[in-house]
Amino acid sequence: MLLLMWSILGNSAEVEWQEVSQLKLDQYMEFTVTDSGVLLGDEKWHSQAENISRGKEQYLHFRVSVSNPQVIIQSLWLVIPFPAIKHLTITDESNTWVTGDAMPFSTRPIGSPNYVFPIRLKAQQTTQISGYMQGEILRYSFSLNTPELIRTSDRNNVIRDMAFFGSMGTLVIVSLIIFIATKYRSYLSFAVFTFSFGAWFFRVFGYGFELLWPNHPQLNDISYALLLYAVMISSTWLLISLLKRQGKEVKYQGVLWGYTVLLILSGLFSVLFLDLSTTLVIPLYWFFPSILLSVFITYKEHKAGSIKAKWFAFSIFPSVAGGGFIVLFALGFSFPIDPVGSLMLGIVTTCLLLTVMISTYLIKLLQSQRDTELKHSILKTHQTHELEKLIRERTQELESSNQLLQELASKDPLTKLPNRRSLDLFVDKSIEDNVKVIGIALLDLDHFKRINDTYGHDVGDIVLCQVAEVLKPLNTSDCIAGRFGGEEFAIIQRLPEKTKFETALKALHVKINQIVITDYQDIHVKTCIGWVISDGNETIGEYFRRADKALYQAKEQGRNQLVP
Repeated sequence: MLLLMWSILGNSAEVEWQEVSQLKLDQYMEFTVTDSGVLLGDEKWHSQAENISRGKEQYLHFRVSVSNPQVIIQSLWLVIPFPAIKHLTITDESNTWVTGDAMPFSTRPIGSPNYVFPIRLKAQQTTQISGYMQGEILRYSFSLNTPELIRTSDRNNVIRDMAFFGSMGTLVIVSLIIFIATKYRSYLSFAVFTFSFGAWFFRVFGYGFELLWPNHPQLNDISYALLLYAVMISSTWLLISLLKRQGKEVKYQGVLWGYTVLLILSGLFSVLFLDLSTTLVIPLYWFFPSILLSVFITYKEHKAGSIKAKWFAFSIFPSVAGGGFIVLFALGFSFPIDPVGSLMLGIVTTCLLLTVMISTYLIKLLQSQRDTELKHSILKTHQTHELEKLIRERTQELESSNQLLQELASKDPLTKLPNRRSLDLFVDKSIEDNVKVIGIALLDLDHFKRINDTYGHDVGDIVLCQVAEVLKPLNTSDCIAGRFGGEEFAIIQRLPEKTKFETALKALHVKINQIVITDYQDIHVKTCIGWVISDGNETIGEYFRRADKALYQAKEQGRNQLVP
């Protein structure tokens, strides 16, 4: 259970870290505002940043003290998710990081769309985390997390995001192909709208900054504004193209286009004479009147006998609902559900329904013309074959994606060894099969942090991969060797003979000691190994603790040891 202690030591709020996966710091943070990044000492600190009046050029300072009652140093990650911060400086009394949206992506200490900082809490002491940020728009939240939690969360987010972008990209390609084949403009407007929404999410999630222009942060605000306005404009085009009937114009479409032109002019005026925050807020307030106007036009088209209007209203509802959540969230409202996830689900659902709607209408149109022109019948057959081909290709893509996702879920992305989840599943399966005797060995590379600090994390990754190559041959149906976390590895074998198990570990220890890192001949890879063989009289967790204790004893005996 999370135990938090809050007290005031001088002017600094303090919270105690216990062994938890995440500690949210928002309610313990203190804030003040200055005209520069330097504190004079007479500032008044507040517990809520929202209560402070701040100009867009001023600096928002923050601080919190975190005590560590443990007898060991805690290595944690401070996370500021989905930030909008031009300049950001953070220190934990030992290290200082200077980064922000106005600086290259390489200034971030840990590569992530969020801001992530490696914090070290001193043993049985209090560590103060402080810093300041500056920007026209500031969105932030603070939390301390274990690295494992953030890595898992990032991996899950990447899988979710790639599935979303894959779905959106597939819809864009299918729509463009069908537009080229049929010249039906609804497909083109749908492709532009879907692409704009997908690209906007790509920018919102930070992938643009990370992958496309890491050394040109000035493109962040430009791309965000352009894509946001592109989404609004393309939604108007999509509505009109979908409701348009043969030989008839959509009712009040001139009003809708005029309202959209007003949005563009307002954005241009804000860019030239106002500020960035106003430019980005305009589409948010534009959203709700636009929805009301779209509903009114759809209703009028329905009353005029348009079947497409009814289908459009049904198809667009999930996206409108999700968009409403995200707009209200951006304006400061909170919800018990994830607004971003709701919008993503709503968009994908709407796109699929619109695809069905457009395809259904197109098929009916072709069927009505087939009786008069044989050419249209041939065209329809050709289109049907193309659609079937695309469906098969999409099915194959989904099967490949599922296989890739399954591999990502079971293997460590760096070493390609089984990950901790696979190790746990192997142990669980062994217990289900009533295997009483299980050999457990835990390996920890000696002074691995020194390698990272001296040669860089890229060289550290090479060392981990070299060790993984030594461990890979051990993976069989009765034995698994995987990455346990960080520089720690684990070997688990069913029904081992003690002598053979120990001999194999000694041979493994020798092979690891013989690893040579090309271009870094002065790196000598050493490892401690603690191992144990269960006899079924205690829980598997107790045997893991014994192995870990043996590993700790190996370190105490001078490292590069193998201790049973």
